Amino acid sequence: MGTVKASQYTTLFFDLDHTLWDYDANSKETLSDIYLRHLTDYDQFSLEIFLKNFHKINSSLWHRYNKGLIDKTYIRENRFDQILSNLNIKNLTLAGQLSEEFLFQCPRKTHLIPHTLPILEELSQKYRLYILTNGFEDVQSIKMESCNIASFFDHVITSDGCGYQKPDPAFFKHALEHSECDPAQALMIGDNLKTDILGALNTGIDTVYFNPSKNGRPHKSTFEISSLDQLLEIA
Repeated sequence: MGTVKASQYTTLFFDLDHTLWDYDANSKETLSDIYLRHLTDYDQFSLEIFLKNFHKINSSLWHRYNKGLIDKTYIRENRFDQILSNLNIKNLTLAGQLSEEFLFQCPRKTHLIPHTLPILEELSQKYRLYILTNGFEDVQSIKMESCNIASFFDHVITSDGCGYQKPDPAFFKHALEHSECDPAQALMIGDNLKTDILGALNTGIDTVYFNPSKNGRPHKSTFEISSLDQLLEIA
């Protein structure tokens, strides 16, 4: 782990999902509600199997989205159809209903990664904070308002809004231009080694790899933390 003078940074860039907003907890709660309302009559699979299939297909679709192979409309229109098809249910009407409910309910869930609120409260007193996300623009503000973190951030920069996706250096250059920040004064905090860490490093921005599972994967991140409160040792 590197060392740095606190005065080096003026601007902190945060990823949102899995870094501050607990996507896993929020999606699981939403999917559990959906399962109980719509899928208990299908006794060929349990909630656990439904959740497992969602995770598998959702991860695959987002991987393709992050590589620029599909757009957000494709994810929204095909995600639950693929999940249900994987569970031997052919029902486009039901798939559409599940998609609408998931997109409405999930962003309104309020589970945050541990220490998010106190860390943002402290850091916002010393730094300008920005969200940098590949998440869809129309739901990011709902997430942040619902869990009371929107007020900490100067701006939310999304792939929808700027026309680029992390890890494209153009995304991070756009963020630097928008924040009027020199690369040496910015610090990117995120959980994804490719989209967050590599993308920022390739733009000359120092990084913090948020690794709560302590998975031991090799990386070139400037710093690594397993808990958000460790940010105070860096910034």
